[in-house]
Amino acid sequence: MAEPRVVVPRRDFVYRLAVAAGVSAPVLGLIDGTVSAMPKSEETDFAVLEASLALEHEAIWTYDAALARNLFPAGLRPYAEEFVGDHKGHRDTQIAVMEERGGRPPDAYATYDIGRLASQEDALHKCLEIEIAAQDAYLAVNSQIRTKDYLLSAAFILVDEVRHLTVWRRVLGLKIY
Repeated sequence: MAEPRVVVPRRDFVYRLAVAAGVSAPVLGLIDGTVSAMPKSEETDFAVLEASLALEHEAIWTYDAALARNLFPAGLRPYAEEFVGDHKGHRDTQIAVMEERGGRPPDAYATYDIGRLASQEDALHKCLEIEIAAQDAYLAVNSQIRTKDYLLSAAFILVDEVRHLTVWRRVLGLKIY
């Protein structure tokens, strides 16, 4: 018998995922709504980059774990492979931006506590949750980015996150808008 899914308010879910991924306190304030703005500075750009990288690392780990366990139906596996590739590209772009500015990108954790991941339904819901968190986080922090090259990169990443989210919502029979 399947375990019932607990509905958590979206902002709480995104905040918990961000905390688990190691997102810094100032950026957590943006995500949870307790901070309306951060000073536009190199430090803010680094905080946003670190937060974004933390979420990308967790997304990659989640997709890779589900793919390794063959938890995507055959017709959806190509989407999962494409999306994990997108997340790896996002990660690599953000690492390059950070290194160009003299920063040290955070490493991925060896493992992530993503909860139950034992069925196709678990994988689809977990990937949807990751994409919701990524979309919400990018929407919350993009306005804080100071440098135009990183802002442009983050905008393109947000488009990918929305595309991923749309596919998983459609697959699960959920409303898109």
